[in-house]
Amino acid sequence: MSVSIEVFTRLVDLECMYLSVVKKLEKTSRSFKKRGSLGFWLQLVCTIVSAVILSFSKIVTGNISSPVTFFATAIGIAAGFLSTFWSYGYIRLSAGLQKAVNDPSKAPPFSNVIQSLKNGICLNLLGMGAAIIGMQATLGMLVAKALTTSGNPYYRTGGSPVLALDIFLVQASTNIILSHFLGLLYSLELLHDVTLPLS
Repeated sequence: MSVSIEVFTRLVDLECMYLSVVKKLEKTSRSFKKRGSLGFWLQLVCTIVSAVILSFSKIVTGNISSPVTFFATAIGIAAGFLSTFWSYGYIRLSAGLQKAVNDPSKAPPFSNVIQSLKNGICLNLLGMGAAIIGMQATLGMLVAKALTTSGNPYYRTGGSPVLALDIFLVQASTNIILSHFLGLLYSLELLHDVTLPLS
C-alpha cells in the first residue's frame, strides 16, 4: 500500500513539473514573439535611417571628409542590420517554442537559446562600440572645424566651415547607437525571462 502511495506521489510531482514546463514554454514563447517583434521593427527603422543619412552625406559631398568617422559608422550600420535580422531569429524561435508547448521534448535546447541571446548581445555591443567611435571621431572633426573657423583670429587657420552635412554624420551615429541599444535591451530582457526559475 505504501509503495502505491509513493508511486502516486511521484506521478503527481511529475505532472506538476510537466505543467510548469509547459507554462514556462508558453510564457517564453510569448516573450520572444513580443520582444523579438519590437526589437526587429525598431532596429530596422533606426538602422535604415542611419544608412540613408550616411549614404546621403557621402553622395552629396562626393568624398569622405573623415575616413574613421565614415567607416566606423558604416561598421555600426552593418552590425545594426545583422542585429536586426538576429532579432527576426527571435521571432522564429518563438514559433519553435510555441510548437514545443504540446510536446516539450521538441523544445530547442536551453543552451542553444542562451547562446543565441549571448550572440545577439555581443553583436549589439560591437556595433554600438563602432558607432560610438564613429560619433567621437565626428565630434572631434566638428570641434576642429569650429575652432579653425571661429571669429577669434588666434585660432583661425583657414579650415573649412562646419556644414549641415557634418551634423548628419552625428545623427547617423546616434541613430545606430539607439538601434543597438534597443537590440541590447530586448536581448537582455529575453535573457532575463529565459533564466527565471520555473514557477
